[in-house]
Amino acid sequence: MPSVTSKAASRKASQSRVAENPLRPVSPEELESWSDRDGDSESTLSEPLPEDLDESWSYTFHTGQAVWIRTSGGNWHSGRVCSGTTRKGNTREKEGLFYPVKFDGKLRKYFAPLNGEIKPDTPHTRRLLKDAGWL
Repeated sequence: MPSVTSKAASRKASQSRVAENPLRPVSPEELESWSDRDGDSESTLSEPLPEDLDESWSYTFHTGQAVWIRTSGGNWHSGRVCSGTTRKGNTREKEGLFYPVKFDGKLRKYFAPLNGEIKPDTPHTRRLLKDAGWL
């Protein structure tokens, strides 16, 4: 398992790549083909689950879905995927989707599953959060 230092360095590198490569809107057709390529959220639940909160998870989110997100400060918050344009851009692994999420009542930001910064609100995710001391 990577050390905390390497996780922080990985997060910082992914955030700087995002700043260098602005996000681009995804058309509904692109979003559908992306979901077909990566599998929908039901099929991704049958794939191996991440063993660590920092791990990426190729998961397709839907508007209104409850999620957990990691802010740039490293804190985890509950949120909800909001309506708006899903975007694409470079992640720490490859090009991926970024979902708009509202959290803390009013804040909205984009988060990418391939950066390990957004997870579905599932019993597995809540167990990871509890084991890490967030719940």
